[in-house]
Amino acid sequence: MAKKELGSLEVSAFCESLAMLLAAGTPADEAVGLLGEGETAGPVQAAAQAVQQRLLAGEGLAGAVQASGAFPAYAARMVAAGEAAGRTEQVLEGLARHYDNQYRLRQKLRSAVVYPVILLGLTAAILAVLVAKVLPVFNGVYQSFAGEVSASAYAYLRLAYGVGWAALALTLLLAALVALTALAARGGRGRAVLAAAFERCPLTARAARQLAVARFTTGLYIFTASGLDADTALAGAAGMTGHKGLSDGIRACAARMEQGEGLAGAVGAEKLFEPLYARMLLGGARAGSLEKTLGRLAELFSRDADEQVDRLIDCIEPALAGFLTVAVGVTLLAAMLPLIGILGGIG
Repeated sequence: MAKKELGSLEVSAFCESLAMLLAAGTPADEAVGLLGEGETAGPVQAAAQAVQQRLLAGEGLAGAVQASGAFPAYAARMVAAGEAAGRTEQVLEGLARHYDNQYRLRQKLRSAVVYPVILLGLTAAILAVLVAKVLPVFNGVYQSFAGEVSASAYAYLRLAYGVGWAALALTLLLAALVALTALAARGGRGRAVLAAAFERCPLTARAARQLAVARFTTGLYIFTASGLDADTALAGAAGMTGHKGLSDGIRACAARMEQGEGLAGAVGAEKLFEPLYARMLLGGARAGSLEKTLGRLAELFSRDADEQVDRLIDCIEPALAGFLTVAVGVTLLAAMLPLIGILGGIG
């Protein structure tokens, strides 16, 4: 058994390479053995060796993949479905695309977390310097004046201190929330809680649903390409969404199919897809090219989900830059206003 489960990119590389070797007519045990060869040891090599040992012991590819412990449960189920339907190569190609998309999405989300933490840290450092070093200098200057001008100066200075401390506290709070979110995302339970939060948040709800639709359609395409019937394919793809609202719609869709309605008609009736794409799916089903249409829709939904995630990430930089500008600017302005008045009085 492999020491640990492969990452998304490694699963994608393994599946793509194995699909190419199988398409070339290489037997499964030899193909996996070729993936396990190499001078540099790595997780993919270790996984290939674990799978090959099972294959040489007489197990099928699906059983060997599952027993190796190196692959996600979903990948093992999909390989089993493809092997049973005699379409292992197509399923492996679909898995390669699916896990490549998963990897790219995680990289985007990781960058979306790292950048705010860095910027918030810099903001906190700047505000700390302002409050601890700069404002006391102004305080010393204003203390050298007396009378009405000095009283006015102290009022502005208190405002500067208040704004500076409040902005510093808010910055540290935001940085802590981002860091805790990143830590929670490492665990399965934490990811489920975050997914539910993103689903409810107005700013992220649309992107969260589109990501779920893309995962669902990709799973539906892979299961259909494996030769499974529509009911089984729908049930298998339902487990990939991780989205409560979409899962409710899928269950309603399954109920319609139990009453004799087709997959495309049920998807359109429950509005799982936008009307244009629902009609596209219905047209593909009537033309006998449901599998091809699902593959095309999976690509479109994945691209649209990527664009929506990119737009969300692109909003982070100007929002944080605006917060930094306002916090530092108001603090300095409140500290400088009395000095401007004093200089005007001297002139």
